[in-house]
Amino acid sequence: MTLALVNGRILTLDPARPHATSVLVADGTIAALDAAPPRGAEVVDLRGRLVLPGVNDSHLHACAYGLNRPPYCLDVARDSIAAITAQVREAVRRAVPGAWIRGIGWNPGSLAEARMPTREDLDAVAPDNPVLLQDFSGHATWVNTRVMDAAGAKGDGVFHHGDQGLVQRLIPAPEGGLPGVLRETVTGLNRLGITSFTEPGLGPGGAESFGGGMGPGVLAAYADLAGDGTLTARVSVLGLPSPMSGASVADTLAWLAAPPGLGDVDPRVLRLTGVKVFADGIPPSETAWMREPYPGGGHGALCVRGGSDGERVAELAEILRLVHVAGWQAGVHVVGSRGIDAVTEALAAIARDHPRPDARHYVIHGQYASGQALATLGGLGYGINLQPVLQRLESGTTRALFGDEAAEREWPARSALAAGVHTACSSDAPVTSPDWRPGVAALLARAGEGVTLEEALRSYTTAGAWQDFAETWKGTITPGKVADLFVSAATAPEELTDAPVELTVFAGRMVHAS
Repeated sequence: MTLALVNGRILTLDPARPHATSVLVADGTIAALDAAPPRGAEVVDLRGRLVLPGVNDSHLHACAYGLNRPPYCLDVARDSIAAITAQVREAVRRAVPGAWIRGIGWNPGSLAEARMPTREDLDAVAPDNPVLLQDFSGHATWVNTRVMDAAGAKGDGVFHHGDQGLVQRLIPAPEGGLPGVLRETVTGLNRLGITSFTEPGLGPGGAESFGGGMGPGVLAAYADLAGDGTLTARVSVLGLPSPMSGASVADTLAWLAAPPGLGDVDPRVLRLTGVKVFADGIPPSETAWMREPYPGGGHGALCVRGGSDGERVAELAEILRLVHVAGWQAGVHVVGSRGIDAVTEALAAIARDHPRPDARHYVIHGQYASGQALATLGGLGYGINLQPVLQRLESGTTRALFGDEAAEREWPARSALAAGVHTACSSDAPVTSPDWRPGVAALLARAGEGVTLEEALRSYTTAGAWQDFAETWKGTITPGKVADLFVSAATAPEELTDAPVELTVFAGRMVHAS
């Protein structure tokens, strides 16, 4: 199929040729810019609309996002325990006796009651139905007594980090299986102009997270879709050897000894690029490892195994060393200022002792990265993966925990670029929506850490291609690269964040048209 998009404004994001008025697509690749359509081509008159490279969401839990939306899950992003339990009460009224009630989105840092919820709160409205409510971040799960009894668990009904597996493992499999969930989810992503994304953690360590959305079976489901040609996005995967709480050398060694294979699947559609390592937690639960004290005391800690800070630092460094010397990319979830310093210091020591060209390790989130940590990452040629929408949503939490100065310097996009760090931005869906437009808007709105529109667009396209080791064949609208692109209703760049996506092309095929 030959497709010609004409009479438009093509923002190629290729410095060698940044603009064009038309693009010709043939055999799944960009054939030419500003060329006359050949006879028989399907011609789309853009009428001055913008065309950009397909969005590369470089940190998107797509299966978890699909499983944690209707019809599988309620949206319980409410500002009080009372509002959430009222919503659960209504769901119970509509459900059959004994049916599971699942939800996602509550935020422990913004509840009006200023306390953590308990199982008794849910028992009062759902005594006979199992109820499981995931928080917005994936780091806490709130359940009722019915679920706790089934799990043989004790406590107040709120489980954190790896302990969530006690109750998450009980969630029944979705009707229709995981391939159906993924197919529907990717179709929705295409409507947003997303043609590539990173699944940041699939494996034995994710079997009990997000309702099974990070388990090893998800990779097999992706392979099924890629094998039959129905996967309409390019998916890079980080393997997850260890659970969210308790990453270990032993788990890493076991995974590295037998990483999952993908057979004959096209590596430009689906491939395993590296290993996900959880180094610490998040500020709202006071589990990010900070140099600054939390208001209630303490600094958090690394979440790898070990009985002291020193032992945990050594365990983390050894995990990263194993990943590095095995030739894999490391994507490291680390948020706290002290945790980020520990990760970057370990990466620098590993690079010195075990030189390896183009490892492309990167810090995931990096919310409180210091100037020194960014300088280290930039000097190593490594990256950072930021979530701009989270800065907008959670800046109040940061101010309450650590003060105004910390809120101004968190999620340091401008500082990272200035330090030469490869800076990709992403949604972290289902933590936020996978819509990239609010992320770009958030980047532009920052004062000290804001970026230009072109830099923001690159953080959602070319930077993701770099993270995927794929900048030579995707990420810009350049002849010879894969034909992944989208058409916005906008006719000027400053309109992009408010305009819908009207057409998405993946591998030369139209996969969304409004």
